[in-house]
Amino acid sequence: MMKYECRIGSSCEVKKRFLKLPLSLYDKKTYVQNIKLEKQLLEGRHILSKYFSVTPIVVVDECGKTAGRCMLTFYEADPKAYIGFFECIHEAEAAVTLFQAAQKAAKQNGKTELTGPLNASFWLGYRLKTNHFGSVYTAEPYNKAYYSAFFEMAGFEVSETYYSNAIRVPKAEDDSMKCRQRLQMVLDAGYHITSPTKTTFETNLREIYELLIRVYSDFPMFKRIQKQEFCILFESLKQVLDYDFVKLVYKGEELAGFFISVPNYGNLTHQSLTLGNLLKILRIKNSKMKEYVLLYMGIDPTHPGLGAAMAELIKQELTKKQARSISALIHTGKVSGNYYKELAVDRYEYALFKKYI
Repeated sequence: MMKYECRIGSSCEVKKRFLKLPLSLYDKKTYVQNIKLEKQLLEGRHILSKYFSVTPIVVVDECGKTAGRCMLTFYEADPKAYIGFFECIHEAEAAVTLFQAAQKAAKQNGKTELTGPLNASFWLGYRLKTNHFGSVYTAEPYNKAYYSAFFEMAGFEVSETYYSNAIRVPKAEDDSMKCRQRLQMVLDAGYHITSPTKTTFETNLREIYELLIRVYSDFPMFKRIQKQEFCILFESLKQVLDYDFVKLVYKGEELAGFFISVPNYGNLTHQSLTLGNLLKILRIKNSKMKEYVLLYMGIDPTHPGLGAAMAELIKQELTKKQARSISALIHTGKVSGNYYKELAVDRYEYALFKKYI
């Protein structure tokens, strides 16, 4: 049996091993590592680094090869430690060694629970994919198929579940009377519906922040960040959006709801936005898109019925462009999962795990 040892901390050796491991685990279609982001976090240079501290851990086998890695994140006033950027070869003993080291480090930092996967922040990525492996859609968490078994083997239990609906191309007869009526009700009530442009994008992003902070605050692992930080994190959306598939709904001057969709670029947007990747993205964006990813919806709860109305707007756009869609990363139990679920032809599933220590 192979023997493994852990190396902890931000030494040059640990950082080098940490950054190299994913390259050996994934092929070109499923590689989702953002090396620039990981380097910034490891060096404490990320725009959100002031909110937390991180501890990288790598597992090394007796032959000197890196077998696993993770990053622990600590928020000062939070009793939980967060485990993220988890990667491991398909050897249970390597995973056991890694989880044991993570648990010990969390305890030493005064934490009582280990939870994840969370890649340092709610805003940078979380969740573990648990089915349908082999391809990646835009913004999808992706990992090896055996990772969920490793978490469960280490004594973690599922704390939250999520899913994405793969939706076929809508047909003219795919009518939801409820959604259609809600849209008409919204229009009759004087709401104004628009899409951003490159000119208005930055202003619209600031408006989205104000609403998003209110409606997402009850999400698991949510941490508030400043408006400027939010805008910097999401400014790259400007390069990848099809603005027809972003809907903003106003009542007077107030943003009451938003819906953000992007073309499915596969794993291109997961990686650093290099010139080469940007050119590939632009080629896809300028072609006839066959699939969109419905990423974010935010509705002010004082405006009932607006979610269904926005779902109708998006369905109309999908019908016009004869495109499929993925209604992405819905928290189980949320009403948004019911919109046009009769058009769903498949379901992708995800989970969060926790363990008391």
